[in-house]
Amino acid sequence: MIEFNDARRVAGMLAAVAEPTRMLILHRLSQGPHHVGQLAELVGIPMVNMSHHLGVMRQAGLLEDEKDGRRVIYRLRPDIFSAGGPDGAAGTLDLGLYRLTIGHGGADAADAGGNGKKAKKKPPAKKAAGKGE
Repeated sequence: MIEFNDARRVAGMLAAVAEPTRMLILHRLSQGPHHVGQLAELVGIPMVNMSHHLGVMRQAGLLEDEKDGRRVIYRLRPDIFSAGGPDGAAGTLDLGLYRLTIGHGGADAADAGGNGKKAKKKPPAKKAAGKGE
């Protein structure tokens, strides 16, 4: 039987990853530590949004962070995450009575909202033609 406080802690962790962008972040961090800028680029969101999502996940107890000069490196907490797993899984989050297995996606699974497409870059803006041109 699980105690209420333990259930609340686990529910908070699950709620922190029960959002599409955070699931993409979870998948990326299951591959190893990344700094905020790397994660923002890999997932395809602005850095300020990435910082918010990482803060939610850190507050829930899923992540730890470490300063590296001006950068902050995030990783899944090693006491709850183990790399690898059954059927070639990327890793497993051990949340006490519950385990969340993170599978391997396709090469582009965590790009552009997880739709399998690479994030598109905007084309350069066209210059307006001046008078007499």
